[in-house]
Amino acid sequence: MTTTVPEGLDPTIQTRQIVFEADVSLVTPFLKLATVSRGGGGHMTFASDEGPSLGGLGSAPTPLMYFSAALAF
Repeated sequence: MTTTVPEGLDPTIQTRQIVFEADVSLVTPFLKLATVSRGGGGHMTFASDEGPSLGGLGSAPTPLMYFSAALAF
């Protein structure tokens, strides 16, 4: 019986290179849309805005909220 090890768990792989590309467009001075892709395949679009106390509209999570969530994952 042959067992196939998924690439992400293969202990013989010594290095990895993961490249993300981001294209960001400015909607207002603080509201931005970022489209992020990995290796040219698939993409996700994120909106980011600051709160009214900083001059934004408060219409989307702040950049620091995204950063904090990324650390938690």
